[in-house]
Amino acid sequence: MNHLFPRIDFNSAAASAHLATAGKDVVVISVGAGLMNASALDLMAEAVRLLGPGGRLWLYGPPRGLPFWGEHLMTSPGLAGTMVFKYWIALDLAERTRHRFLQPNHQGLLLFMKRDVTRKTPTQFRLNTAEVRVSHVNCAACGLNVKDWGGKKHLMNPRGAAPADVWRDLPRRQLQDGVIPADVLSRIASLSEATGQNSLHLVLPREPQLSAGGPMPAAVSVGNAAPGGAGSSDDFRFTDLELDHVYRGDCVSFLQRVQQLHPDGVFDLAFADPPYNLQKGYGNWDDAMAEQHYLAWCNAWLDGMAQSLKPGGSLLVLNLPKWAIHHAAFLNRRLDFRHWIVWDALSDPRGKLMPAHYALLYYTKPGGKPVFNYAPVGTKPRGSLVPPPDSLEYCLRAKCVKQRKAAGDDAKVELSDIWSDIHRIKHRRDRDAHPCQLPEKLMERIIKLTTRPGDVVFDPFCGAGTTALAARKLGRKFVLTDVDANYVRITNYKLAAMNEHADMFGEFMVPRASVIRSRGAVSKREIELYLQSLARKLGRVPTEDDVTADRPGLLREIDLTYNTRSAAFKRAKIGL
Repeated sequence: MNHLFPRIDFNSAAASAHLATAGKDVVVISVGAGLMNASALDLMAEAVRLLGPGGRLWLYGPPRGLPFWGEHLMTSPGLAGTMVFKYWIALDLAERTRHRFLQPNHQGLLLFMKRDVTRKTPTQFRLNTAEVRVSHVNCAACGLNVKDWGGKKHLMNPRGAAPADVWRDLPRRQLQDGVIPADVLSRIASLSEATGQNSLHLVLPREPQLSAGGPMPAAVSVGNAAPGGAGSSDDFRFTDLELDHVYRGDCVSFLQRVQQLHPDGVFDLAFADPPYNLQKGYGNWDDAMAEQHYLAWCNAWLDGMAQSLKPGGSLLVLNLPKWAIHHAAFLNRRLDFRHWIVWDALSDPRGKLMPAHYALLYYTKPGGKPVFNYAPVGTKPRGSLVPPPDSLEYCLRAKCVKQRKAAGDDAKVELSDIWSDIHRIKHRRDRDAHPCQLPEKLMERIIKLTTRPGDVVFDPFCGAGTTALAARKLGRKFVLTDVDANYVRITNYKLAAMNEHADMFGEFMVPRASVIRSRGAVSKREIELYLQSLARKLGRVPTEDDVTADRPGLLREIDLTYNTRSAAFKRAKIGL
């Protein structure tokens, strides 16, 4: 089915007539490298005005400038509270030449929903994900699905996977005019159920440079205590910065002291993986701050990290796309933007447009030559350089990797700004007492890319100590902070265990105890296959009464296996 998006150039005579008609369901704006000036902001306000309640606003453009537009929608007077952020969709589209840093394949697609603030009931968000499917892809070496579904193959929809917020199935092409490509526009139309009557495509004029969209905000101070009642901090009165050390206390206070001692910067790499403000259990920390308070606190430590970097040093910060939009808009005014890296880390399949990626923002400090240790495709990789990753045509199953490499089947691609070859930690045996622990492979890549042996790595959120362990393994120095004494203790324990293990075996590794999981009488896979079979038999999703009548006792097994019964019953839909 062909969907029509009437395209209106921003300065065309037809723009006024189309913008005068309210009640649109879908508006797409190609911002490209359009200048963010008063006229463009007026256009954005008009686009928001003509949307009806529940209307969807899509913004397409490069990752360097798109955060300014996203932040404007979320914070500007008159729009804040009206436009609800939904997704930053990463498009693996651009066919560009790699220069100094990563292969820049990533184009951004922001999605907002208009909320009716006068209604007491929440505005419903609609996306036609039931009809939009992405074809399954099989590994060129072993023939299995490229995505390892593990023990969940029975949940695969034969029509294809539902799109997540990383789109890698569309062909790459040269992007020259800043206008959204037709195949992307077609998918937007399908997801939004757009027609020529309820939709509009606006194109901003291309400009050579993007304005920052307003004056640079001042550095934010939130005092010496971490927000959210995280407890008193250590009194940072040190006169010398101790390397290979984990400081307990608030990172903002710590960075203020570092700036006093080293006004020209001291760190070669500053990496942050902060709490995501998702009400997770971080121990001595409030992870449910008001948004304004959370962002003010983030700006304080971001500013401190930027100032404590040496000229040419690198800053990388990991967060959810919603917060990364604000981080990028803040850092774009202070440091040199390099990449919005997409860490495509979806750990298991879902049945809707699923937030699959974390944003990994990459900046360098002006005034010095940045370190970038990478061996491009076609060059001989050395031990100190990050090698190019395997081609996307392969899966990541250990058995397949071993067999195809032994057979000489080892095609490579350039390391781009979309990373899908490093998974989140899936198994409890590899995890410490921390809700959002990072895999060591991710930290090793970041540290190896941006530093040399002996350089100093700083991490203000020590957590389970992954940064310290990776830095020590790679011969770098580290300085970490954390407000929680328990995480400081865990990190120091793991560092000591690593040293002891290195003495015994000549390599850095933290030994882990085995984890024995208790299992019910019926496996999760058996439950889900049974529910799918029953759904086909009934022609609908079964109810609890259906299960009780057909297989007494299974509800008890479901209760032992799932947090809620609905989590099991929704798997039955695959059978239909």
